Amino acid sequence: MRRLYYLVDDIDTTRAISERLHAEGITDWNFHVVSRDEAGLIRHDLHAATTYQQLDLLHSGARFAVIGAAVGCLLGVVAWWLAQRGALGFAFDLPAIALLTLVGALFGAWQGGMVGLSRENYKLAQFHDHIASGGYLVMVDVPAARKPEVRELMSLGFANVAFGGCDSPWVQPFARVPRVYPQTTH
Repeated sequence: MRRLYYLVDDIDTTRAISERLHAEGITDWNFHVVSRDEAGLIRHDLHAATTYQQLDLLHSGARFAVIGAAVGCLLGVVAWWLAQRGALGFAFDLPAIALLTLVGALFGAWQGGMVGLSRENYKLAQFHDHIASGGYLVMVDVPAARKPEVRELMSLGFANVAFGGCDSPWVQPFARVPRVYPQTTH
C-alpha cells in the first residue's frame, strides 16, 4: 500500500478530486483531506483525515513504547542480577522480567501518546505551510499496483494540483523525516 500526497489550493478542486476518485473505486477509507477548515470539509462532504493521521499520536506512542520496553527489560535484568546475589532478599525470575518489560512498554506507549497529542504528524510536517495558508492536502492510499493509474488520473485530470510525494501509510516509530519522494510535478 502506498500513500500519495497532493497539494490543492481550493475546495472546489478538492471536491472534484474526491468525486473522480470515488468514480474510480477509491473509497473514503482510502481517501483523506487535511485542511485547517474542518467545517468546510464537512459542508462539501469531503472525508477529513482522522486524528491519528493529523496528530503524532501513533508515531510517538510506538517510539516511547519501544523505549519503555527497553528500560523495563533493563531494570528487570538488573533486578534479576541483584536477586541472584541475594541483594534484594527475594527471588526474581524470567516472568518478572517479562512483566517489567510489559509495564515499561505500556507506560511508554501512554506517555508517548500524550506527547503525540500535542504534535503534528511527522509525515505532514513538510506540508504544514501549505495547509496553514489555507490549502488542502489530499492523501490517497492505493495498492502499489494502482499507483501509476492514480498518478496518471491526477496528472491528466487536474493540472493545477501538485504532487507532494509518495510514502507508506504505516507508522515507522524511529523515522524522523518521512521517506517521501521529492516534490515534483505530476
